[in-house]
Parts: sequence; structure tokens; C-alpha cells
Amino acid sequence: IWGYTSFLKSENISARESARRNAYGSSAFCLPMKDYQRNRILAFVAPDYVDPRGTDVSWNLRQSLISVGTGGVFGKGLAEGTQAKLGYLPSSVAYNDFIFSVIAEESGFLGASLAVILIAIIVIGGCLRSAALSRDSFGRFLCVGIAAILMTHSFINIGMTIGIMPITGLPLPMLSYGGTFVLTCCILLGLVQSVYRHRKAYQ
Repeated sequence: IWGYTSFLKSENISARESARRNAYGSSAFCLPMKDYQRNRILAFVAPDYVDPRGTDVSWNLRQSLISVGTGGVFGKGLAEGTQAKLGYLPSSVAYNDFIFSVIAEESGFLGASLAVILIAIIVIGGCLRSAALSRDSFGRFLCVGIAAILMTHSFINIGMTIGIMPITGLPLPMLSYGGTFVLTCCILLGLVQSVYRHRKAYQ
């Protein structure tokens, strides 16, 4: 988010200088990893890794890949996904962090593609369009920042369910089960709607 808004603001600064500033600013928020975070990285780079306590840290990732792979084109049907229904993909994560896996298994490639398209419509047609129509820089930065939040969450969440990103626990916007993040998304989209509604207020 820092990077997106900084690139938008630094019109007269070279890309290299802007990237350097972004790196310095972002590094201030980096903290040492905890054991469970380190295990998530190890599960990504070494899927067969088992920690000293005997925990299979790659279990959720493997079950997620099975869910996505067995969904096919049209899926198995609503509430007919075996991985989540039979508990192979634990219910504690199936409808939160790995909701995209459940969607892909139950509604197939078509349903998963529809979910991605709907998120893209919100980001591009909603946030970025409102940013382009905003009459002041604050509204523009606000909409771009919100678009960055939604896009980053979506990319990382979908990436971790199909094995191209480490498991981070980031929810999928507007789809993951969880009251706090859903409420946050509603507030963010409400701010975008406010920017779009007042786009002509300064004419």
C-alpha cells in the first residue's frame, strides 16, 4: 500500500529513487518471524518438511491443492466438496483462509474464475475508476490505497491456495467467513463510494 500510493505521489521522482524510498519505509514495519510463520515459509519451499514436534506443516496446502485440482471445470456441486465436508481441509480454515479452495472444488474452474472477475470489477471498476474521477489528491490516494488492499489480499490468498505463495492467513475480500474483515471491507468500499459520489463537488 505504501508503495502504490508513493509511486502515485512521486510524479517528479525517478522510479529507482521512489522504489528505494518505498523499501526504506516498508522495512520499518518488518518484524522478526515467529515459529509458526517460519513453518509456513518452510511448508512453501519444502512441502515434505515436518517440524521437530512431528507436525505436518504442509497438510493444509496439500489438501487445498487437492480441492482445487478435483473441482474440474464445473465443480462437484454446492456443499458437495469432499475436502471440506469430510474434514480433510479443517473447518477452522476452510471457510476463512482457504475459501477459494472450497469455491474451486464445489463450483469448478468456472466458479473460481467468476470469483476472480467479481473482485477485479470491484478493484478496477470501483476503486480505480473512483480514483480517476476524484477531484482532489486525497480521494485519489484513498481509492488507490483501498484498491491496493483488496488486490494484495486477493492475490496472496488465491496464490497461497494454489501453491504459488506461502500461507499467510490473509482472507479473501468479501468472500472469506469472518466478521471483522468483512466489516472492514464494507467500510473501505463505503469510502470509495463516497469519493465517487462527491466526484463533481468541486466543479
